[in-house]
Amino acid sequence: MKKIYLIILLLFSASTLMAQEFERSAGVRLGYSTGLFLDIENKDLSSYRFMFSWRDRGKQFTAMKFYHQYKISKLPGYLSLYYGYGVHLGTQKWDQYKHDDEHGYYWEEISAPIVGLDGLVGLSYDLTKIPVSLTCEIKPFFDLWGKSVFRTVPFDFAVCAVYHF
Repeated sequence: MKKIYLIILLLFSASTLMAQEFERSAGVRLGYSTGLFLDIENKDLSSYRFMFSWRDRGKQFTAMKFYHQYKISKLPGYLSLYYGYGVHLGTQKWDQYKHDDEHGYYWEEISAPIVGLDGLVGLSYDLTKIPVSLTCEIKPFFDLWGKSVFRTVPFDFAVCAVYHF
């Protein structure tokens, strides 16, 4: 019961906070490329995103630069757009069916490095009472090496929860 009272107290105290200018954000991304990220904002309404993610039984590190578009005439004030580009590198794993005379038929786990380019387009719902944003984004990317030499994924759709500090 004490935990419930503590949670209620934290929720009410957080609702009294007012949004302000933030320079850093941390968030979680849930999509095909699921991961954790840190955003560092510049003075020119651009930000750098550093993300550690995992997909295809591998891990990737992504560095991106993206731009914010606030107060667009056709959208309400609490919605904003962002877009950007970046690079990623990491590994990818898969099982491959093999055959040789000594072992017969068997599955072998293969791992390979990947390097690629990323794009980013998103819509952010910025809460006014607490320093949190909820976003929907598409991060198209293409990989070099890995399971196939050149692989394109045009729709890596995700939802994100972002905490600003």
